Amino acid sequence: MGQPRELRRLNRRAVTQLLFSGAGLTRPQLADRTGLSKVTVNVVVQELLSHGIAQLSISPEQGVGRTPHRVELQPQVAAVLAVDLQPTEIHTHLSSLAGDEAQTQHLQCAESELTPALLNVIGQALAGRHYGPLRHVLIGLPAPVDPQGRVREPNVTRHLDVEQVTAFLDHAGITYAFANDANLVALATTRETPGWSHVAVLIERASGTGMGLLLGGELYRGMHGRAGEIGRSRWPTTRGAEPLESLPVPERLDATAFMLAGLVHTLDLQRVVLGLPQDRAFALQKKLSPLLDLSITTHLLPNVGEAVLRGAALLAREQAYEHLLARVEDLGGDRTDVA
Repeated sequence: MGQPRELRRLNRRAVTQLLFSGAGLTRPQLADRTGLSKVTVNVVVQELLSHGIAQLSISPEQGVGRTPHRVELQPQVAAVLAVDLQPTEIHTHLSSLAGDEAQTQHLQCAESELTPALLNVIGQALAGRHYGPLRHVLIGLPAPVDPQGRVREPNVTRHLDVEQVTAFLDHAGITYAFANDANLVALATTRETPGWSHVAVLIERASGTGMGLLLGGELYRGMHGRAGEIGRSRWPTTRGAEPLESLPVPERLDATAFMLAGLVHTLDLQRVVLGLPQDRAFALQKKLSPLLDLSITTHLLPNVGEAVLRGAALLAREQAYEHLLARVEDLGGDRTDVA
């Protein structure tokens, strides 16, 4: 009697997850690490090979009898596109789901041409096959994204036609997601420094001021995805209460320091990361110092745009892996393009 369908799904998932490490494991190693029998692993590997998801390469290990092979993700299993979107700029990171090699691109456009420019970028990635078929797109932008993945207001990229972009991706059969750019910086910063669990990441870009919050190692987005919209917070002035990011530069620095310090104390955070132009970052760090407890450390982020794109690439890859795992679980007996 064959294995139940649900068990076969779990077996395929377990083996494929190990392939994501990129190390390349032999079938006996896969069996040892998954706890599955060698027979089961052989069946799963054969399925992955027949569907173009995995490939074999010669293992440097010496085997008795036949030459051992490593099982790896097929280099062209899927292409993943990460985008950092600003009102007049588009930064992209295109890579293979199976490797570290990537192509980056920077485009400038008029605000009114943002949607056509973005669709053109996606279309080029869709037409190219260097990394395999384009399967997933992650778009980072200066706007809240709610728990359902919808772009909400205030959206600085107001010329972006989200419905047109999603309709294009749906028609092409490409999975996609949107993410707030400050959250992507928080993701990149903390993924690269394990142990950072309670962190505020403040970024200041031409598109405004935003914040990414990590509480207990998890991104905190708020009920409507608007957590971290510190730039819209009001500050008392002689002219009345005004949004933080519209204040004159010296006044904005003072307001940011007090607002940020209050947040750090209220949420009992351990670290603050400042992603501002260098002179303003040093000035803000100096103003924060007497407002924070000695146990709280501040760190300066040298390149915000690069961190946004790095975070977008990390999240895009994770999401693409999950989509691939879902497809792997549902493999049938006949070869289909499932990657």
